[in-house]
Amino acid sequence: METLLQFDRELLIWFNSSHSPFWDVIMMFFTRIEFWIPFFILVTYQIFKYKSKEAWWWLIGISFLILFGDLISNYLFKNILQRLRPSHEPTLYGIVNLVKAYSGDQFGFVSSHATAVFAFAIYTAKLFKNNIYSLFVGIWAILIVYTRLYLGLHYPGDILGGMALGLGLGYFFYRITRWWVYRLYPQKPFARYKQVLENSDAGVLIAVAALEILTISFVALKLLELDFF
Repeated sequence: METLLQFDRELLIWFNSSHSPFWDVIMMFFTRIEFWIPFFILVTYQIFKYKSKEAWWWLIGISFLILFGDLISNYLFKNILQRLRPSHEPTLYGIVNLVKAYSGDQFGFVSSHATAVFAFAIYTAKLFKNNIYSLFVGIWAILIVYTRLYLGLHYPGDILGGMALGLGLGYFFYRITRWWVYRLYPQKPFARYKQVLENSDAGVLIAVAALEILTISFVALKLLELDFF
């Protein structure tokens, strides 16, 4: 166990070792879930567009998986196991790079960010059944959890634990919601496996996320020019 923990520390230090003022600003924005609200709003719109009368049930499923993911990651893992975040670990003081002294809460296993984004990713990927979207949302989830390593807020082990929990919860709530929806609105068996999201709409979702990234890149440059960060 000690060998694994030591490897976890060394892997974090490797991920966390390269910093620049520009990427510090970018990662501080990217890591905040509220930064991605336009993307989430568009996903919600696509659910209503393609699922119409079923949409509210699918959104309730997302709400439950986010709620249970937060409760389980915090109360069944963090508060019981009480593994310090690297940003709170005294032996890593001066070794782990923190951005603007941001250190997060005290405990870090498992990562609530990783739980939430991977639960959302698999749930919506299974719902939309579109390969382009599935690839994109997987990369997006990896980007979010990478920010937690860059900022020194989690060990890789925290991230992997959160990913596993999120994927499990996301798939579980997808299956439960699908079972309930198909009881209310019976469908022919083959219809359950059809692609839901059109490639053009998947492209729109990707374009919105890309626009958010470009916008914040521009904002980051301006903030650095004005010495605001």
